[in-house]
Parts: sequence; C-alpha cells; structure tokens
Amino acid sequence: MSEKEPSWPPGADAAERVRHVVLTQTEPQNAGWIATEADVSRDTAVKYLTRMVDRGELEVTETAEGMCYKPDSVTQLLREVRQLAEEHTLDELTQELNAIGEEIDGWKERFGVDSLAELRKSIGSEDLTGEDRHERLEVIKSGNTTSKYANQFSLQSVSKVRCRHSVLTRCLVVRRQHSRRKGSH
Repeated sequence: MSEKEPSWPPGADAAERVRHVVLTQTEPQNAGWIATEADVSRDTAVKYLTRMVDRGELEVTETAEGMCYKPDSVTQLLREVRQLAEEHTLDELTQELNAIGEEIDGWKERFGVDSLAELRKSIGSEDLTGEDRHERLEVIKSGNTTSKYANQFSLQSVSKVRCRHSVLTRCLVVRRQHSRRKGSH
C-alpha cells in the first residue's frame, strides 16, 4: 500500500476499498495501482474491477500503463444529478442554473466567442496581448466560476461548467417530477 493514510471508509472490506479507490480517481489507473492503493492483491482488484465494468460503473481505457479503469461518465453524471436533486431545493437549483447561464454569457461577451472551442482558438490570435492570452487560459483552466456552489462541483474547465449547467437542468426536471408525484399522493 502507499505510504499515505488509507482513503477508504473505516471497516471497508476488499470490494469496498477497490470501489472507493477507483471511483475517487479523475484519471484512469491500472489494476496494479488500484490494488496497491486499496491494499489488496492485483488479482483481487481485477476481480472487483471486472464486476464494476460489467455493471457499467467503470470504463476501460488503454494507456501507456496498459489497461486502465476510470469511473463511467454517464454513471457519474446520474449520481451527481440524484445527489443535487436530493440535497437542494427547486429554487436553489433554478438560481444556480441562472448563475451558470449568466457566467457563460459573460465569457461569450467578454471574449467575443460562442464556444469553448472558439475561446481556445482565440488564444493563438496575434492581436492578443500576453495579459489577454493569460486571462483566457485562466478561464479555460479554472472555469473562473463565481457561482454559489462552485467549490462543491470542483470545476476545472469551462466545459465542466457547461456540463454542470446540463446536470442542473436535469435536476430541475427530476425535482419537478418528484414534486408532482408527492402532490398527487
């Protein structure tokens, strides 16, 4: 196991440790690395990773380190939608959605672009000063988000803000459907 303290919940069995380690990663990791972090044998890690792939919880990708595992993006999105719908009111979700929309509109207006791809392309423009180029790079890198729940979502890019916008839109739909069902009982 690595030299740092374990990151899994106390009392977790081998399957829970493997699950916790792999689902908390943002980059694909190979079975050997996951096994070391979860304090299990490589064979044990592979057994549980294979089950998670079969259930659609993980994606398998080929990297320089061989076959690697990462959380399935659709499953992660659905978990986030559910968590947000359960933890926030319809008004909170609506306010956040509006804040994100205003933020994206601000970037479009400030930089004269209609998409993240255009913002990236604009960095190579000869008309930009070094300071302008740096500002655009910072927006792309950090998301430059000012919204209320920014820390909760751990944004790293403008595209993630757009994804968050999509997640919150889905949360609003889920929340409205849930409210209607409660009202009809």
